[in-house]
Amino acid sequence: MPDSKFMERFHKDIDPIRKTEWRSEYSRDLARIIHGAAFRRLQGKTQVMGTGEGDFHRTRLTHSMEVAQIGLGLFEGVEKGNLKEHVSDSLQPYLATAHPVISSACYAHDLGHPPFGHGGEQALHEKMKESGGFEGNAQTVRILTRLEKYHRDKGINPTRRTLLSVLKYPANFSEYPSAAQRDGHPPKCFYHSELELINWAIEPFSEQDRKLFRSLLNGKPRHMTFDASVMECADDIAYCTHDLEDIIARDIVKKDVLLGELGAYFRENGPIEIDGKRLDMDNFTPLFEDSYARKKSIGEIVNVLITSVYLKEYEDFEHPLLRYRLAINKRIEPFTDFLKKKITYGLVVSKPAVKMLERKGQRIITSLFDEYKQAPEQLIPNWNSLQPGESTNRRICDYIAGMTDTFAEKIFHRMFTPGVGSSKDEL
Repeated sequence: MPDSKFMERFHKDIDPIRKTEWRSEYSRDLARIIHGAAFRRLQGKTQVMGTGEGDFHRTRLTHSMEVAQIGLGLFEGVEKGNLKEHVSDSLQPYLATAHPVISSACYAHDLGHPPFGHGGEQALHEKMKESGGFEGNAQTVRILTRLEKYHRDKGINPTRRTLLSVLKYPANFSEYPSAAQRDGHPPKCFYHSELELINWAIEPFSEQDRKLFRSLLNGKPRHMTFDASVMECADDIAYCTHDLEDIIARDIVKKDVLLGELGAYFRENGPIEIDGKRLDMDNFTPLFEDSYARKKSIGEIVNVLITSVYLKEYEDFEHPLLRYRLAINKRIEPFTDFLKKKITYGLVVSKPAVKMLERKGQRIITSLFDEYKQAPEQLIPNWNSLQPGESTNRRICDYIAGMTDTFAEKIFHRMFTPGVGSSKDEL
């Protein structure tokens, strides 16, 4: 079976195959992710808007569920031959076992994100930039391989293929120039502490494939596996469309402002036409009608984006899991970039009211980190059992990164707000 090497686990002795087990190793990975504490905590972590601002908008958990649905829809297009590109015979055996792997990648892709969104990520990286850095995707790898409480200090002990499916950026933090490491925005990477596991995961590839897979272009990683590419496309589609729906439903951006920006884009770039489908202002004006019209409009936009995805071949690779990847049509990319950068970031994330909340979240994380560092063994429950072989900074970072927004705020007020807190509080 071509896939057998990728079903192996790093720690073989702790994961024997059960005599009554009929699930695949990949299905076992998926179950461990869904039943894990890190996955549940996503319900309390910021997507674009804070978790305490209402019940309608997405959290990291609902976003991950939508990414999984879109990802499986994309995979179905490949599996059933709905894409125009011919699926190579060499890829077919890997498609037969891909369903639970892609589900795992989509459900797990945001596990490593800390409380308070990207602002929280920057705050933790600022504290960790001299101690191995902090980056959300790298933390996801760390959760699956070390932190999730399934096996002590070994995470869910994932299979090679599941581990590679969440590895969006196969670059070691220590490989980046010092300027990139120290910049306010963390470099896209995995941590040096997981290097041995990453090297193990890519062992089945040829030496040439391993070298190319780990190579950088203009100082940035550029390759991922087929499974990771499905997750990446699904994440991009969900992020730029569903966040738009939340923004409108919450009335965060006024109708004339948003339609003005969209109108300017289509006047400059023209409508998007792909395979008989058209995306223009007619798709967006119903967003400001009733909720039924808005949902139908979002569905049409998502459908155009999904059907724009194609199977791209990278001929320099030998192995089919690296040679073939999904990609969003080049004619769509400028528009998805516009939605993410001009609409979500330009009109929402950069608003003073939102920036204030972001800064507050950063202040909470920074204050907690500094206080914990004074006496971690006194302030952090079960300190001695938390990755004892790691540095104090990394162990504190792991603890804070695993918090929900609400829990981080609660601990902050318990520590620093007079009159708040009790000796009976749950920690």
